[in-house]
Amino acid sequence: MRKAYLVGAVILAGTVLSGCGSDDSTPDPPSRGTQAGPQHSDKAPADKQDTVIERATGSWKTILRKTDIETLTIKDGQVSAKGSTLECKGSLKPSTQDGKEAPSLTFSSCKGSTDGGRGLGHLTLKDTKNDALAINWEGPKGGWGGPVDSFRRTG
Repeated sequence: MRKAYLVGAVILAGTVLSGCGSDDSTPDPPSRGTQAGPQHSDKAPADKQDTVIERATGSWKTILRKTDIETLTIKDGQVSAKGSTLECKGSLKPSTQDGKEAPSLTFSSCKGSTDGGRGLGHLTLKDTKNDALAINWEGPKGGWGGPVDSFRRTG
């Protein structure tokens, strides 16, 4: 008798569990209890998707211990970079690299007349929250490449 109840319980459980999903492509309507409060999304609305230059606007602080650039400020495509041995100004220009938007940056003026061996740089925003920025520098012409500067947003 116990075996009959056990077999019946297993069949009933299998039937209930198999009915929880469907193979059709139409989405199930949400139940009443799933919308308990306001829903928040980390993604910006479709009309708020700005260019990398626009999303990079703000103040940035390096995450590296030893680097020539400690802070970076971007406003209206103009860049100001400051550090203990380097102080430069430049501008971002729209460009692509490997099929992705990667604005280019070249310092136009530096105190001490050097950019620290950086040359042309390509800016990328990491993370979906636009809170991490990296600049991959090509280095001086004829060289083997330049440094990578990494920053976190401060404002």
